[in-house]
Amino acid sequence: MKTRCLLGALLLSVCSLAGCSDEDNNGSGSVTPFDLGKTYYETRLARGETQIYITNGSGDVSLTIADENVLQATYEEILGADEVKGAVHLVGKRKGTTALTLTDNVTGDKETVEVKVTDCYIAYEIIASNHPALHQDMTLYLVNNEARDCYFYSEDHPDNMPTATGTYEFLVKQTEEGTAPYLRLSYPSSADGSFAESVSGHDFRIEMQGADATSSASLTIIETYLDVDWEALIADAQAKSLPPARYTLLLTVPDTDYVITGILSTMAMPENVLD
Repeated sequence: MKTRCLLGALLLSVCSLAGCSDEDNNGSGSVTPFDLGKTYYETRLARGETQIYITNGSGDVSLTIADENVLQATYEEILGADEVKGAVHLVGKRKGTTALTLTDNVTGDKETVEVKVTDCYIAYEIIASNHPALHQDMTLYLVNNEARDCYFYSEDHPDNMPTATGTYEFLVKQTEEGTAPYLRLSYPSSADGSFAESVSGHDFRIEMQGADATSSASLTIIETYLDVDWEALIADAQAKSLPPARYTLLLTVPDTDYVITGILSTMAMPENVLD
């Protein structure tokens, strides 16, 4: 009996000297400090969401929202991933700014960030074009606000500032083939559509050629994110139906050879631009 007691005491002493603890046994002793490295985020109103990915700390995170009328935030822990431990999902409920506090429940570290809820918008990423202004690698951001603002961004433009700003409008026109959806862009431009000083409008026909599996919902995306009432536009054009929807959006300029191919997406716009 004395031998067993002495052996137990010896093992306890060795464990104490080696720093053994329950924390080491469950692996939390190797947890890195929790740090986001960023203090400002933006998310869109009502539709779409922004993710804050957690790459350090324990992955056990709780959230506190200063104004829940402005923002909805939920946390999803991601198990088994090598680099990402979890993700915070941000959804705007009302335009405005609020504080979001993230607490690592294991390390006790806290990060408070500012989250701004902007108007909803979608991006039109141009992947091929022979248009003099709307060239390849340009992205148009169509904003769902009263002014129907449009921001034109080029990849090579400095400081994440737009190359130009303008407005947009969707409409339906009667053509010889029936009805067709159009996108009207008004921006500083000349008659051929090149960027210039005076603002003028240019109509682009949305070509709806077929409805394959990879391009089946662009009109629905436009309707959902920008509150475009296609049925009302069809009624205005005295039409009964619209061509099938597509994800890929092909724009043409009537009576020219201009063809613009792009993809509608929810790609995030550069920050600190929208109200």
